[in-house]
Amino acid sequence: MIRTEQYEVWTQKGERWEMLGSFQELDMATALTKNRSGRQRIICVTYEYGKMISQESIAELGTPRAEAQKDY
Repeated sequence: MIRTEQYEVWTQKGERWEMLGSFQELDMATALTKNRSGRQRIICVTYEYGKMISQESIAELGTPRAEAQKDY
């Protein structure tokens, strides 16, 4: 069984989410998010035989203050 993981960095542009890049190492994905502003997500994607089998959100950074206050 061939199983691989990659870490994708996504950024929010208006109402849409766009992928900035994908990396084999979490350290590289984290470094990219630290050097950018705005709302971003790091997602761990698992592939088996080249087909995506799962996605897991690792982190979400840069939530706007107005949205953070909605939770109260």
